[in-house]
Amino acid sequence: MKRLLTLLLLLPAALNAESGVDPGMRLNVKPVLCVTDRQTPSCDIAFLVVWESDDLGYYCLFNNFGEAPLRCWNEERQGRLSDTRVVSESFSYWMTDDESGARLAAVAVEVLRMDSGDRRRKRRTRHVWDIN
Repeated sequence: MKRLLTLLLLLPAALNAESGVDPGMRLNVKPVLCVTDRQTPSCDIAFLVVWESDDLGYYCLFNNFGEAPLRCWNEERQGRLSDTRVVSESFSYWMTDDESGARLAAVAVEVLRMDSGDRRRKRRTRHVWDIN
């Protein structure tokens, strides 16, 4: 259980790391973790997406849910967007520029499933006086 809690505390920081090609583009998404179980198979989350670039440009924000950009900014160095979604699978947000269309920065949003059907819970409790 301690390991799981440590993982849950460290995972958002690790997942929010910029994994883009352009070191001048910074993309942050909060939250980056959705925890589900059998009773709640999805998360209804409002994501805050914030980006910043060293250069003025035409930038677009995408995610895995569609081919069209969520939003584009013209001659900007920074921007933000609130995006409310029902999430049941992991996905990514990424930024592109108008010239190349290549991904400049990306952030993964992870879905962690916590099944309550852990076999250790199904095991019969044994006491010292049990003879089996």
